[in-house]
Parts: sequence; C-alpha cells; structure tokens
Amino acid sequence: MKQTLDKKNIQHKINDFKRFGFTLLALSVFMYLGVVIPSETVTPVKTITLMTGTIILLGLSLIFFTRAIKYKKDLQSADE
Repeated sequence: MKQTLDKKNIQHKINDFKRFGFTLLALSVFMYLGVVIPSETVTPVKTITLMTGTIILLGLSLIFFTRAIKYKKDLQSADE
C-alpha cells in the first residue's frame, strides 16, 4: 500500500515538474518575442532585461525538466 502511494506521489511530482517546465518555456518564448519583434520604444536596457529574463527562464525550465527525468528514472527503477 505504501509503495503504491509513493509511486503516485512520484508520478504527481513528474507531472508537476513537466507542467512548470512547459510554463516557464512558454513564458521565455513570449519574452524572446518581445526582443525579436521590432518596435520604436525598444531601448537597450529593455532588450538586455528581456534577454536576461529569457535566459533565466530557460535555465529554470531546464532544471524542472531534468528533475522530471530524474523522478521518471526513479519510478522506473522502483518498478523493477
């Protein structure tokens, strides 16, 4: 019974980390589009801020995806 709860808990963590990763990835795409789309009001400070935010969000997204992969491997090893 406890092992089943642990597996469900790990599966929930995998889903959550994937969801967080995709959300941060989508947000970073929107921030990058703010840099790429030409505008008259874009200043170098805004460009640097958007690119820094994009890089940070991509890094966080990568961390969440690697954690999801780690938990998935743990789940597969628990099944064996």
